[in-house]
Amino acid sequence: MIEQARIGFDALFLEQPKTGAGRYAVNLWLQLSKRLPAEQLALLAPSDAGDEVVEQANGHLTAVTMPPLRGRARKLWWEQTGLPRAVRTAVPDLDLVHVPYFSAPALKRAPYVVTIHDLIPIVVPEYAGSRSMRAYMQVVSRTAGKAALVLTDSEHARQEIIRVLGVEPERVRAIPLAADGQFSPAFTDADREMIERTRERYGIQTPYIINSGGLDVRKNVTAVIEGFALAQGVAPTEHDLVVVGRAHTGNTRMYPPLARLVRRLGLTGRVKFVGAVDDDEFVALYRGADFFVYASTYEGFGLTPLEAMACGTPVVSSGRTSLAEVVGDAGLVIEPTPRGVAGGIVTLARDAALRDDLAARGLERAATYAWAKTADLTLEAYADALRDEGV
Repeated sequence: MIEQARIGFDALFLEQPKTGAGRYAVNLWLQLSKRLPAEQLALLAPSDAGDEVVEQANGHLTAVTMPPLRGRARKLWWEQTGLPRAVRTAVPDLDLVHVPYFSAPALKRAPYVVTIHDLIPIVVPEYAGSRSMRAYMQVVSRTAGKAALVLTDSEHARQEIIRVLGVEPERVRAIPLAADGQFSPAFTDADREMIERTRERYGIQTPYIINSGGLDVRKNVTAVIEGFALAQGVAPTEHDLVVVGRAHTGNTRMYPPLARLVRRLGLTGRVKFVGAVDDDEFVALYRGADFFVYASTYEGFGLTPLEAMACGTPVVSSGRTSLAEVVGDAGLVIEPTPRGVAGGIVTLARDAALRDDLAARGLERAATYAWAKTADLTLEAYADALRDEGV
């Protein structure tokens, strides 16, 4: 059935290749365009789409004239007007449309498959936002719930979508993500030279532990820093803590003031905030770390620890929400509390053999995730949705 079907793919998040949803959209689109001929795929985009979208379109692009809107207004217009217009007029022969993020048009012009990575804006209070944001989430929850199929990244997220949104279990399917190919161990002299250049750039002169994934409140970086401080009181090490990422707003409820915490704990010089880094430096920082520590309290999937494992970096991770699914027995799973973090740091700092064992297990586990597998399972979902819709 999929052999004859024409599939539309919403390109909006291809403009954000560095975000989690953006990486998913980019990698899935690239894999789909390898598997289906050009005449079966239509990439649906606003006319002011960024260069990233045009570069990845590979001749599949169908653009819809976009009014001069920016930010949230642009996104809302595209979701509820632009995308349906594309399906109705620009590419009227589509059999199925995939919206690879949490939204779907209220007007259904063709069967839809929607990807909901997580329910963070609904179930985590700090992310509920303004009254208008809460109203928006109510709308997209209703429209996404009417999709032919809902895809998500983990079994935890699947169960939460069923429970919170009331979607029938048979219409929610968990399809895991993967780490990009750039996340790999340092195999070459050039890789090792990049590690040294990156360390020099950020003034990292000692062995270090790395934390990344964001500074917002659910990432729980305060527990990582407090745990690092506790660990120094139990078993002082020469490790520094390197934190990758930046606050996106000055909202201290969303982004706790970490520099103030570091000063209060007497860790100035021991905790290094390197901000946002480019992809090559990000991989180099992973590769150069003795181990990775992650205390997130909520993840729809947990791509960050998977990326660390793919680099051969031993992982200490929270087991909350989906993280236990992703990390499994390939990492040291802890409670995301300062005491739990401290225990993980002390254990790995003292035990080089355990670090080596976790590095090997992490590489093996990361290899079981691949974007090619994600795409194959997604095509199976498309075929099932088409059959269920009688197409």
